[in-house]
Amino acid sequence: MKIRNLITSAAFSLFAILFLLIQTEVYAQTIESTKPPLDITNRTGLKIVAQINSSATMPNGISKQVMAVKNLYDQYTKLGMKPGTDYEILMVFRADGAQFLLKDEAYDQKVKQPHPKGNSSKEIIETLYKSGVKMYECNVAMKLKGYKPEVIFPFSRRVVSGIGAVVDFEKSGYILITP
Repeated sequence: MKIRNLITSAAFSLFAILFLLIQTEVYAQTIESTKPPLDITNRTGLKIVAQINSSATMPNGISKQVMAVKNLYDQYTKLGMKPGTDYEILMVFRADGAQFLLKDEAYDQKVKQPHPKGNSSKEIIETLYKSGVKMYECNVAMKLKGYKPEVIFPFSRRVVSGIGAVVDFEKSGYILITP
């Protein structure tokens, strides 16, 4: 009987310790999740190359990847960071993402589900360009998809290979993101 009580007492103590450990971990996670978001701390010398390689769009037809780059740009602007001084963003449009550098008429002809306004990402892309973001179009994707140079935005520059350009930019110190 004494051994049984000792085992029961030990089991109960072990259970209590495990319960407290679990509760402490849950409490720690709760505390962590209620802290303010971590801020962007690296605010100078940033070189980013964004690979736009997906045709995925939001319901309004805007490229999800283009919107992600715009959000990053907006965050940097809100922090008072200056393009060209504190950071540089390049966008390489390749594979299925190549379609987002098409002018409206070409976009409507080439993209399976065009939106009534043509290229829905055009306004954001033009705004980013005017803000200093450089745009590059993959020549391989253009050939594979039948895009002619005259149907892409005039401010974009063609590169022989989108993936090759991404590698070159990385080797030159740019941080690759694929939003």
